[in-house]
Amino acid sequence: MSSSDPFSQPTAKLTIGSLDESGVQVQAQYNPKELQVDQTVPWKKPDAANQTGTQKSSSSDDPIALEFTGAEGRTMSVELLFDQYEEFGGGRVVNVASQVAILETLARVRDPKSSDEKMRRPHQCVVAWGGRGLPSFKCVIESLSTKYTVFSSDGEPLRATCTVKLKEAHAVEKKAK
Repeated sequence: MSSSDPFSQPTAKLTIGSLDESGVQVQAQYNPKELQVDQTVPWKKPDAANQTGTQKSSSSDDPIALEFTGAEGRTMSVELLFDQYEEFGGGRVVNVASQVAILETLARVRDPKSSDEKMRRPHQCVVAWGGRGLPSFKCVIESLSTKYTVFSSDGEPLRATCTVKLKEAHAVEKKAK
C-alpha cells in the first residue's frame, strides 16, 4: 500500500492526556479498531401535555409535541490493548501495569485534601489521534474497566484491555457542598 492510500494503517497513536498536568498521558500501544462517539439530544413531552384536563382529544392527525430540555455533551468509548507478552514487528515493549496506572491516575481525584478546588477532582483530559482526522476531544473519564488476560510466572500482568468511557467537558469544576 502506498502512503497516499486512505485505508493504510494510521501511524499516529491515540493519546489520552491531562489538561491539568502536562506529562500525564498514555499513548495507545496499538490503535483501537474502533472509536464510538455518542450524542444524546434530550427531548420530553411538555408538562401541559401530561396534565389532565389540558390535553386535547387525541386523534391520529394531531402533531406530537416535544420540547428540547438542554444540550448534552457527547460521550466516547474506546478500548485500548496493552501487550507486553509479544512484540509484533519489532514494536516497543510496554509495561502493562504502568500504562494502566496512568489511566487510573487520570480517573482518580488528584488531591482530596487540597484547599484548591481543581485538585479535589479528577483530571480534565483530552483525547487526540493524529492531526488530520478526528478533532481533539476535551473530556473527563466517566469510567475505566481493565481486564488482565495474560500473566508471567511470577504474576506480572503481561496483557491488559482497558475500556475507557469519556464524557465531553470543556470546563470542569468540583460541586460545592
